[in-house]
Amino acid sequence: MAEQQTKVLTSDWGGLNENLVASIYPIDRKGNKTEDTVVKCVFTDSNLELSTTWASPFENAGTQNVSPTLQQLVQSGSLSGLLSKVDGVFGSDLQRLAHGLEGRTSVTKLNSTQVYVGNQPAKFNVTALFRAWADPVKEVHQPFNQLMEWALPVELSEEGSLAARLLDQGLSYQSTFPSAAPVMLAVNYKGATYWPMVIENITKDTNAPIDRNGNFTELKVPMLLTTLTAIDRRDYKKFVSQ
Repeated sequence: MAEQQTKVLTSDWGGLNENLVASIYPIDRKGNKTEDTVVKCVFTDSNLELSTTWASPFENAGTQNVSPTLQQLVQSGSLSGLLSKVDGVFGSDLQRLAHGLEGRTSVTKLNSTQVYVGNQPAKFNVTALFRAWADPVKEVHQPFNQLMEWALPVELSEEGSLAARLLDQGLSYQSTFPSAAPVMLAVNYKGATYWPMVIENITKDTNAPIDRNGNFTELKVPMLLTTLTAIDRRDYKKFVSQ
């Protein structure tokens, strides 16, 4: 049986270097293609954002019993001036103590130490470009519409409540989870393949230029693609191994 030919939806990029043309295609969790369709486009803007969360859980250690206002008065030297108005021996002693605390703080390297809390999924912010030289439908509309389909759920069930479905169909995975989620994608760009990713946000510029038939002749498509999970070193090496 002859192997099915891959369907490529793209604009005409002429002799543009292949490394500058991004390829987007559906995959499973193991990175295998699930459809013989590829969308190719140029990214006018792109950046990969990795966010690691650190926190200082001990930053208030030693200061819980001291009010913030008192700490500010001590460090700024305002407390010394306030106590100068107190008469008597104890007032003078307190004034000298307050003067000695001027410029001091309870913050130390120990209680300001940050600890690793976690990672957010990686974010790939891109702006895909489609533009037509000869056929706006094939070069702009078809590749854009394919991206929109990949971003949307495959199917959302019109069935009612879970209880009603269980009474009607009995307990099964189809009755419990009747809808199909959006597909996972791989993005190959400039020698790196980022996967598995999903389209979290996609924008259609309805003010883009059109021809006399109302077809878009150019579309810039901002997208936010994110990984399914936070990534570690092995995942990043997997991205850039190509």
